[in-house]
Amino acid sequence: MSNKALRITAIAAVAVLGLGLAACSSDDDSSSTTTEAGGGGDSKLVICSDIPYAPMEMEATDTKTPSGYTGFDIDLVQAIATGADKTLEVKVTPFDGIFAAMDAGTCDAVVSSVSITDERKQNMDFSEPYFDAEQSVMVTKANAEKYKTLADLTGQEIGVQSGTTGEEYVNSHKPSGSTVKALPGASDLFAALQSGTIAAVVQDYPINAYRTTQDKNFVITEKIPTEEQYGMAVKKGNTETLDLLNKGLSTAKSDGTYDKLYEKYFGEKPPTS
Repeated sequence: MSNKALRITAIAAVAVLGLGLAACSSDDDSSSTTTEAGGGGDSKLVICSDIPYAPMEMEATDTKTPSGYTGFDIDLVQAIATGADKTLEVKVTPFDGIFAAMDAGTCDAVVSSVSITDERKQNMDFSEPYFDAEQSVMVTKANAEKYKTLADLTGQEIGVQSGTTGEEYVNSHKPSGSTVKALPGASDLFAALQSGTIAAVVQDYPINAYRTTQDKNFVITEKIPTEEQYGMAVKKGNTETLDLLNKGLSTAKSDGTYDKLYEKYFGEKPPTS
């Protein structure tokens, strides 16, 4: 996304849990529970998330997961909701419409590997950063020697997810003669790469890295340092939800919850700042 704190190394891809993120629907009653999380005695924290985006957001494989979804992002915000004595509700929403859904009152916050950017900060508020991310180039194993870097993709079609910082990066750094194909979701990108419709996928490293553990035909040939950080987004001026999220993030880091989740999904301890 991303767009989409703590720098992941290749070992981070070891985690193979099933996660999920549900599509953001706009039910008739959703707007009455989303403008201010916890406001007016509301017992829910409603988030919008683009699912699947493993290992950050995924659909749960069991019936015991309260929200029906899991993944690093989802489990982290679930801990925040539980600590605030709220029920977490996840509304699955395509990333290219996720901020508009939040502005329309569908959800209290967007928790979906969102990279904090100056442009986005003009239109929404962000929690404290909670994850450091990079972009990456993923190709099929057959093309790994041919396309070792983004610069090697001259004349090729490069796949990105619509509305993400990955799309912005490729549009600014693509080699001459190449074209950018923006698709709605990560699963669409993987299918296009498999079929040969695109030559490479450029998106957040943890997503591509996780995919290589699920499909041995895909390999990452380049990690691109972009110094991106993920934050949880709220509607501009929604200080109540923002305070709730920041308090919960602080608690998760101090009581060990954050470290446990990081190790669960990425197979290592989070790097120290």
